[in-house]
Amino acid sequence: MNVTLEKVENSEAFFEIVIEVGKFEEGLEESYKKNVKNYNIPGFRNGSAPRTIIEAKYGPEVLFQDALDFVVPDEYYAAIKELELKTFGEPDIEVGYIKKGEPISVKVRVPVKPEFTLAKLEGLEIKVPKADEVTEIDIDKYLKDLQSQNKIIIDKSKEPAALGDTVTFDYKSTIEDDSFDGQEDFKLILGSDAFFPGFEDKLVGVKKGDKLNVEITFPKEHVAAQLAGKNAQFRVTVKNVENIQLRELNDQFAQEIANVNTLQELRLEAKKKLLEMASLRYSNTEKQAVVKALTDMYEFSVPESVVMEQAQAMLEQFSNQLKSQGGTIEGYLQMINSNVQTLKKQIWEDAKNVTKSTYILDKIIQEKGFEVSDEEENSGIEAFATSLGMDKENARENLGPLLGKVLFDLKADKVAQYLLKHAVITML
Repeated sequence: MNVTLEKVENSEAFFEIVIEVGKFEEGLEESYKKNVKNYNIPGFRNGSAPRTIIEAKYGPEVLFQDALDFVVPDEYYAAIKELELKTFGEPDIEVGYIKKGEPISVKVRVPVKPEFTLAKLEGLEIKVPKADEVTEIDIDKYLKDLQSQNKIIIDKSKEPAALGDTVTFDYKSTIEDDSFDGQEDFKLILGSDAFFPGFEDKLVGVKKGDKLNVEITFPKEHVAAQLAGKNAQFRVTVKNVENIQLRELNDQFAQEIANVNTLQELRLEAKKKLLEMASLRYSNTEKQAVVKALTDMYEFSVPESVVMEQAQAMLEQFSNQLKSQGGTIEGYLQMINSNVQTLKKQIWEDAKNVTKSTYILDKIIQEKGFEVSDEEENSGIEAFATSLGMDKENARENLGPLLGKVLFDLKADKVAQYLLKHAVITML
């Protein structure tokens, strides 16, 4: 084959593959075999027209794309083998002009593993806060959350909304003629003062199906300076009215919700779960701290294409998390008095650090031979599948490309555990 390495920089390799005429001809023949059944040409049985006839009628380029799909992957993998490249991501492939009977130039850009020497893994110094203590206040909050999760909902769709009722509505808003925000299925407890000042009062008395315009003026001392003193108009469509009542915290509640005999026993169960959660948070904090300390030891460039892919995934995950809580990125930024540019910059930096740490952990896994047992592997795959709401019985087959990520994360966790075992940890 004919392949030329042009350059390797910033952990990306750039090379050119020249697909010879004979090789592309093999691809065209495979493309013809795949597609001949799709052409019904007079004088020939369906699916039996010669390739020359098809190309004469539709043009030779009619078979080009599938021919490339047959040829390019094989040429690409043969090229990285010949060039001895250690790739770490998907390639960006650009096919040049195609003219029958002439070689084809294919330009490739692909992330590769950066070259660096592993430093000593033992003795990393990290500082982490102590594990959270569980107080009676924490237990009270946990029980209130249980009350909320097991609330009694009374449908009031045919009655006017009153203070204390929960109104579900869609809204779109404008601030002094500029589009501002919008959301569907927004839930608001009237009287909670959980939305913009003055807004909730305008919903008292509304019924399911009502459409109304709500006008408010933001206070001059509003926390978001860009909104202070401005007029806003909300176009509201009421979708439901409910009265939500919390059940009394007593022994009966404990028996029905947690299968324990008394409220005191429920408090003990709550404390146990909160301690487990605090321990998990502390463990995650330790791992994040030791991986950061490891990452800070190395200086090398990471490919922007990989960082961009990571940043997009992180932004999507953050957006979905906010949606699950009934919020939006726009609303979040308004609450913290920030903007999209600042958020994207922060996510970009986080994505760059994640990408860098991934390269380092991968090198440690390969050079130090970190492995997981079959039992650990199966357990990890099932847990990941469950987190996605996937049938864990066929998780290995259904995860597809995600399977590689799961296996890498399991091994990376082994690395983090080793680093922590040999780290110098200072409690803050």
